[in-house]
Amino acid sequence: MTIPFHTPMLQDRDAVCQAANAAAAMENDAAFASIYLLRRKYRIEIAFQNGMLLRRYGAGVRENCYGFPLGGETASGIRLYAEDAKQRGIPLRLGLLTEEMCQTLSTLYPEQFLYTEAAEYAEYLYLRENIALLKGSRYHRKRNHIAQFRRGCPDAEIQPLVAENADFAVNIARKWLENRENPAELSVQTEFGCIQEAAANWNALGLSGLLLYAEGKPIGMTIVSEISEGVTDVHFEKVIPNYPHAWPVVANEMAKCLPESKYLNREEDLGEGGMRASKISYHPDLIRKKYFAQWCGKELPTC
Repeated sequence: MTIPFHTPMLQDRDAVCQAANAAAAMENDAAFASIYLLRRKYRIEIAFQNGMLLRRYGAGVRENCYGFPLGGETASGIRLYAEDAKQRGIPLRLGLLTEEMCQTLSTLYPEQFLYTEAAEYAEYLYLRENIALLKGSRYHRKRNHIAQFRRGCPDAEIQPLVAENADFAVNIARKWLENRENPAELSVQTEFGCIQEAAANWNALGLSGLLLYAEGKPIGMTIVSEISEGVTDVHFEKVIPNYPHAWPVVANEMAKCLPESKYLNREEDLGEGGMRASKISYHPDLIRKKYFAQWCGKELPTC
């Protein structure tokens, strides 16, 4: 019998958050906002089994993959996946697992899974305090950028980003998009659509963020949400053109606004050199590598 998966709905948020908290998840694909906003791009489906979150992907790099079971007994989730995969006539394959998840599978099923690394999907995590304080010589350049911005825009101020002013974030993203080398590129168009949907469902998605104002107008924004207790996902961060020194201001100010978070997940670099350099420049405290795991045993685990 196949698992009764369904397309994520806004009313699934509490159940997803409970499972993520139970698993102490740190991965961006465990954040409810990510699951919901990317549901069409990756054809994400979810199901719940005794409080455990099960996920299936129908498109993208994880096409016909399952997500690591969160918030319950791993072996139980794998058995359910195995039966579901058998019924669908597809291999039992799990996508974008952390090293800890791979170790769990190896312990449960020694030499039964084949693991391959997905290097471009490693996630960059930072101690929030480091980004908020920017102490020491390694953050010298970030402090210089912030100082240059403050000198050029002495009237700059930070405002909370909430449902009532979320359209400002959309406008900033639109201006950022319009100045891309190829604004019609599918990936950036998809991201812009996700920002629009985030603004339209702000409270239901449990989002928060900030706006950076300069010269009397909003010029930068960031949108975040909690993955699990103490871990925040930075979903979107945008600055309009002509304010290059504003990027670290946005990151720094957002970190200051999240005192209850220990870690900030600034997500993956997708193999883009510029994005990788940017993430490295903030000196990640954790780089969580990702892997695919495909069943290579003779017989699938059974329920």
